[in-house]
Amino acid sequence: MEKALNNLGLKIPPLAQWLLIGVLMWLLARGFGADTSYSAFWSLLVILVLVAGVAVVALSVLTLYLAKTTIDPRYPHKTVRLITQGIYGYSRNPVYLGLLVMLLAWNLYLDSLYATPGLPLFVATITLLQIIPEERILTRQFGDSYQSYCGTVRRWL
Repeated sequence: MEKALNNLGLKIPPLAQWLLIGVLMWLLARGFGADTSYSAFWSLLVILVLVAGVAVVALSVLTLYLAKTTIDPRYPHKTVRLITQGIYGYSRNPVYLGLLVMLLAWNLYLDSLYATPGLPLFVATITLLQIIPEERILTRQFGDSYQSYCGTVRRWL
């Protein structure tokens, strides 16, 4: 099993995982029924959560861009510097955290408990197929600096 996961690592782009899980959540919500009559409060909550997720992703990507390091998660070996400040001082994976928050907004929009397993499924797949392989590469590239960073900043939040 571990060998199979290692072979899949960094092969399924995070956005593809995010989209697939979003579609799965929609299928589950529709398959088991969902109440889509929203109150104004519920609609506002969905929008606020979505905006928060988009903001986290945008800030994360902007931080990487300004640091002139790779933004493409398929090639973590192209990372030229370890980013530990800004939003990366709170989460080692703020892009994935932002994607998770956007899935939470999607879950709220779908208004179905049946879609909720998509959230931990995203955390599991992105951790196994993307984050752990990235961490191995970053450990090789940045050694003790990266290990120290891992000791002070959590993987998710």
